[in-house]
Amino acid sequence: MNGCLTGLVGITAGCATVDPWAAVLIGIAAGWFYLLGSWLLVRFRIDDAVDAIPVHMVGGAWGVIATGLFTTQERRDLAFGSNDNIGWFFEWGRGSGNFTLLGVQLIAVLFIFAWTSVTMGTLFYILKLLGWLRISPLEEQVGMDISRHKGNAYDIGTPEQELVDQLNESRSNRGFKGLKMHGKGETPKQDGDGDDDAPVEVEGP
Repeated sequence: MNGCLTGLVGITAGCATVDPWAAVLIGIAAGWFYLLGSWLLVRFRIDDAVDAIPVHMVGGAWGVIATGLFTTQERRDLAFGSNDNIGWFFEWGRGSGNFTLLGVQLIAVLFIFAWTSVTMGTLFYILKLLGWLRISPLEEQVGMDISRHKGNAYDIGTPEQELVDQLNESRSNRGFKGLKMHGKGETPKQDGDGDDDAPVEVEGP
C-alpha cells in the first residue's frame, strides 16, 4: 500500500511533462525507494509509525529529480510554452547534454530540505524548551494507544501493570478518574469524564 502511495507521490511533480511509460518507471522506482527509506528508518531507530518520511519525503524528492530526467520536449512545450530545457536523458538524445533542468530540480530538493529544517527545526526546538515536544517517559512505556486513545491499536500485548499503576497514580493526583480496560482488543469503559488524561487500568486477557 505505501509503495503504491509513494508511486503517486513520485509522479506528482512531473505529471504534466513526462510520457506515460516514464510515469510507470518513476512509480516503480518510487516503490523501491520507499522500501529503502523504510528500512533506513528501522536501521537508525527513527520513530515514524506510518512511514510518512519514506512515502512523502523520499518519494517527493525522487519525483522532483525524476522530472529533471524524464521531461520531454513536446510535453514541456505543451505545458509551459517552452522547451529550451528538458529532461537530462532527452537532452543527450538531441546531442546537448544540457544539465539545466536537472540542476534546477536538484537545487529545489536541497532548498526544500533546508527550508523545512530551518522552519520546523526552530519550531521543534521551541516546543522542546517549553516541554511540549514529547510526552513523559512513563507514558511512552505505557503507550499512547492506551493512555490517550482508550485502547490497544494492535493485539501485541499489554504494558506492565506496574507502569500502568504509576501512570494512574500520577494522574489521580491531578484529580482525574479512571479508565478500565477489560482484556486486549476490547473497547475500554470510561469511569470518568472522558478526559484524555484519565488514569488507565489494564486487566489481563
